Amino acid sequence: MAEAVTITNREHIEARVLGEQVALMCRLTTSPLTASVVIGAMMVWLTMEDYGWGPALTWYAVLLLVLLLRWRIAATYLRRPRGLAETHRWRRAMLAGAVLGGASWSVAGSFLLPHDPTREIVMSVFFIGCTAAGMGSQAPVRKAYACLLIPFLLPYIVKQLLLGGDRVAVALAFMVYIPVVLVIARRQTDSIERQIRLAIENESLAEQLRQERDRANQANHELEEQLLEQKRSTQRIRELNIELERQAHELRTANNDLEGFSYSVSHDLRAPLRAIDGFSQLVMDDKAKNIGADTRHHLQRIRANVTHMASLIDDLLEFARCGRQSLDFSRLDMAMLASHAAEQARSTRLNAAVMPTIEIGELPAARGDEGLIRQVWVNLLDNAVKYTSKVESPHIVVSGREEGERLVYEIRDNGVGFDSAFSSNLFGVFRRLHGAREYPGSGVGLAIVQRIVTRHGGDVAATAEPNKGATFSFSLPKPVLRAVG
Repeated sequence: MAEAVTITNREHIEARVLGEQVALMCRLTTSPLTASVVIGAMMVWLTMEDYGWGPALTWYAVLLLVLLLRWRIAATYLRRPRGLAETHRWRRAMLAGAVLGGASWSVAGSFLLPHDPTREIVMSVFFIGCTAAGMGSQAPVRKAYACLLIPFLLPYIVKQLLLGGDRVAVALAFMVYIPVVLVIARRQTDSIERQIRLAIENESLAEQLRQERDRANQANHELEEQLLEQKRSTQRIRELNIELERQAHELRTANNDLEGFSYSVSHDLRAPLRAIDGFSQLVMDDKAKNIGADTRHHLQRIRANVTHMASLIDDLLEFARCGRQSLDFSRLDMAMLASHAAEQARSTRLNAAVMPTIEIGELPAARGDEGLIRQVWVNLLDNAVKYTSKVESPHIVVSGREEGERLVYEIRDNGVGFDSAFSSNLFGVFRRLHGAREYPGSGVGLAIVQRIVTRHGGDVAATAEPNKGATFSFSLPKPVLRAVG
């Protein structure tokens, strides 16, 4: 990638160098054109005596057209920057203009030489002056200078060789002059190219530095914004933490007060219930022969409701206890806990006509409070056994699996089921979807399950369909493996 960028930069610099060379060629052309107009007029004056006004002025008119063409090309190119391909075309046009200019001057130097020696010497001086002017204007661009000089001098050299005599020495001098001035022009061109390249590279470096500075300033600005936002976020987090701590303290206080109140109320209700139950039994025993059947029935109903209320109080006390009890975490063999809970659930159905089948699959080990998690299994399996008691072949399946960072355990039965739309009501205290006469219970067992699982960082869920069974599940965080070392 870096090499590709370097190549691209190099090509860009070369294109810039070419553009500057052509622009330099155009700028250096405009000033000598004026001198060429003046010197050309002088050469017309020197040649018209021998060749007449017609040839001299015709040559001068052609020269002016070529000079105008070169000026037009140079002025047009300098108006606006151009692309690489277009620059190449304008460069070829400028070189072609230089060839035409040199060829135009060669006509005067080769074919319009005055016959008078004095005028020829004067014209030769003008001729050499034009050559020097051309070198001064085009030498910094070697190819343009060569295109101007060679057509300019070559016909003159040939003409001097053809004339013979002392003119051969002049021709030889100009033959030596051409390579010398071309070497000088090449050195000037190389020097100017290096200066142009250095200027462009410096400009490119300055632009890169400016861009880097702008990026650094932008990065600093963004960093300052991020730091400021981080400070704001930190302050907001600090304020939220304070507010959360306050709310948590208030919640803990409210929960402790509520649980204390529930525990106290439940505990204090035991005494009057025992009194009601005891006095009802005394009435039935002492007045066994004197009370009627209706009175006996009413007393039995009183004792049954006392027993039910005592059961509710016990369950409420258990619910309050599981919320107040501290957690003692250890590794849990979930298969063993589920098996013991299954045996305990079956023991409640010893007098049933059909004993439920409980199938326990492989259960991944977990981490938690063993006593509380055992209570979860007991409540869920007892719930499954209870609601499969009226089907012909009660069947319960216990399974477990890993899901990402959690362990999921399911108890699926083929019992009476329920409408899943009311599943959110199952885990509230004293919430039931079936009548107590159909399926006895207080409606606290699932609430205890939810509280225990929630305290362990897990979730509970239930899905079912009426008369197609139900599936209860709970999840726990996967134990974190500790490195030994």
